[in-house]
Amino acid sequence: MNTIAIFKIIFRGWWRNKLFILISLISLTVGLGCTNLLVTFFIHEYNIEQQTPDRHLIFALRQDSPMEEGVKVSYVNANTAEQIKGKYAEITDMLRLNGMYADICKYNGIKYEHPLFICADSTLNKFFHYTTLEGSLSTVLTTPDKIAISETFARKLFHGHSGIGEMIEIIDADGKTQKYEVGAILKERPQSFLHFDLLTGITGEFWGGPTLLKLHPGASASLLQEKIRKDKIPTLTPGSTQYYVDALKNLYFNTNKNSKQQELPYFQQSDVPLLYIGLISALLVLAIACFNYTNLSLSRTLQQIKMIHIEKLMGAQLKEIRRQLFYDATLTVLLSFLFSLLLINDLLPWFNELLSAHLSLSFFFSWQVLPLLLAFISAMAVIPGLYISRKLSRQTLSEYSHNYTGRRKQQQIWILVTLQFIFSIGLVYATAMAQAQMGLLKSRACRYENTIELNGKSPFYKELKNINGIESISLSMSSVLNAWMHELPMQQPNGSVKHYYTIQIPTDTAFLSTMHIRQLAGVSPAKAYQEYSHPVFINESYARILNIDASKIGHNLREFDTFSDSLSILAGIIENFPFNSLEEEISGQKISFAPESSLTRAGMFIQARLHPETRHETLAQIKELWEKMYDGREFQYTDMHQQFMQRNKIITTLSKILISYSLIAMVLTCFGLFGISWYAVRHRTREIAIRKVHGALNRQIVWALNRSFLWQILIAYTIAIPLVWWLMEHWLAQFAYRASATWWNFVLPLALVLVVTGITVTIHSYRAARSNPTESLKTE
Repeated sequence: MNTIAIFKIIFRGWWRNKLFILISLISLTVGLGCTNLLVTFFIHEYNIEQQTPDRHLIFALRQDSPMEEGVKVSYVNANTAEQIKGKYAEITDMLRLNGMYADICKYNGIKYEHPLFICADSTLNKFFHYTTLEGSLSTVLTTPDKIAISETFARKLFHGHSGIGEMIEIIDADGKTQKYEVGAILKERPQSFLHFDLLTGITGEFWGGPTLLKLHPGASASLLQEKIRKDKIPTLTPGSTQYYVDALKNLYFNTNKNSKQQELPYFQQSDVPLLYIGLISALLVLAIACFNYTNLSLSRTLQQIKMIHIEKLMGAQLKEIRRQLFYDATLTVLLSFLFSLLLINDLLPWFNELLSAHLSLSFFFSWQVLPLLLAFISAMAVIPGLYISRKLSRQTLSEYSHNYTGRRKQQQIWILVTLQFIFSIGLVYATAMAQAQMGLLKSRACRYENTIELNGKSPFYKELKNINGIESISLSMSSVLNAWMHELPMQQPNGSVKHYYTIQIPTDTAFLSTMHIRQLAGVSPAKAYQEYSHPVFINESYARILNIDASKIGHNLREFDTFSDSLSILAGIIENFPFNSLEEEISGQKISFAPESSLTRAGMFIQARLHPETRHETLAQIKELWEKMYDGREFQYTDMHQQFMQRNKIITTLSKILISYSLIAMVLTCFGLFGISWYAVRHRTREIAIRKVHGALNRQIVWALNRSFLWQILIAYTIAIPLVWWLMEHWLAQFAYRASATWWNFVLPLALVLVVTGITVTIHSYRAARSNPTESLKTE
């Protein structure tokens, strides 16, 4: 037989078994697509700045956070950075960076919202090499009012024509405008640690920010760190904090050692637990897909054996039969791989948005990924192909019946199916626990639903109160979700001093009702304002820190907090309300009440709760009022619910990943069960017929075929649940507020897998039970 004839035979066989081939292709395509996507993402993240040859010499100078115990901030005072650079010979170069205020970028009358704008030292190219498509980067970094634009953002602004020499306007949140001349267009850098739309140099006053150091080859970062500490280079809080010289990857890989208070959007950062959980989920899905492929291949084995013997009778040689079997197995895997690339291309935008990633399809064909993908696919295609071609080509029909329908082969299939159940149950349980944590987050976030925060002046506030769509409105001197934190040192019974951090929000008496904050003790805010000249409310955490209860209401707060002002009177205690990630314990919160005149003098924030049914119309009215009163200033507001959820992105992202992969796993499990139940029914046709002849009912036959799968599910459940429970407990340990496992979380995986298995297997078994036993015995 020539190659064309072999392929004809293969495609005819596929057509005769089109359902099984279709399921095999879909199963492998989904498994390979999901795995390749997350494995490539894993490679992309771990090889950040791969194109920078001396990246191992770049270190981040960080220090202990003065506001968060046990975490670090990437901040160095400008003078301190210069001092360190000049003092230590190990340092060859220093790079200071910081974010710039930019709400609007305006060009030719067109506005682009929230561009990512940063400033950097002229040493930027010594750390990260940027290629200029046009202009000069060094000129931009050393000349005031010059700006460089990324390739992607330049396409938005200039639509393909040269932008060098063009003037653009940057408008900040206060409406102040600064003009810049475009001096360079920068080519995009793959796997870049830095991300920005606009870049300018540090040519004026610079207070401080993240600082990177480049060391001499062979210089020790740990010894440099010890020198800096020994010389007592001043930190933000000298004496209580210290500096760290950390490798760049420590800043890139986000752990609980990184500050939650400091946002660095221009640094590409990746969450380590999320990375590993996603990778494990993808590998489990691939394993299920491979088990499906194996099970479905076994279902076709008997027909392939019969076909081989017919071909032998027709004069086919052994090597031709081997080639045919090899091509059959290999072609299935290769087609699945090609289809998986199409699937990846469609999923890539959703995946990038979900994980804030910067993957492109071209990266899959880069030298970092393509050799691994080709080696993996080759192994998946060639090894099974060689095994099947050599094994089946030598089998006689009687040998097949002995080897492939005997007890030994049934045990192998039993193990494969049980492993498939283990992975499926594990993914469902992990999803249930992630959803439980998601439910806790939503319960905390509900107080911020339909609530916005604006920065406005007194006339705007007065007009805003007249809009009907606003349910409640309050005026504050501080932003709620970005309130300033204050240090509160408290002496402990053993004589040591523990540092707590509290927030204070000067506001009006409508604040508690607007923010849906429940009062636990004391008089109402309106009454407190009448009874006391300077009333304050504290939350449960603050009361616990001060070791006071409701009996102390009416006392001067300074009796318990020596850092409080002498006028504040404790008027009530409120519940803790969250404003940060669930990873952080809620700190002490103090709400003080002041007249509107005092709040407006110091600058103010407006919190407004909107009626949900008229939210969009109300926002349109607020925007219209804003544009009328602030001519030329872009309407800006903060969706408090969205911002709070963004701070807990680690939960929402993991939940979405696990839900997606659990659904995929269940679908693939259905495919595998379909094949294996067909295989089981096919090989028990005679047994079913004999049972029916002896009077067995349909339900008894259905139960007999389902019983073995039930035992497999129970065994898989007892193995999977303890292991996945331990893994999820380890993940939940990072949260100060975490969901606890309930009976429902344990029952759901078992119930779901039982239902899916029962439906899939029963379809085949019921059809077999209703068949005519006489016809079955004749054919068998």
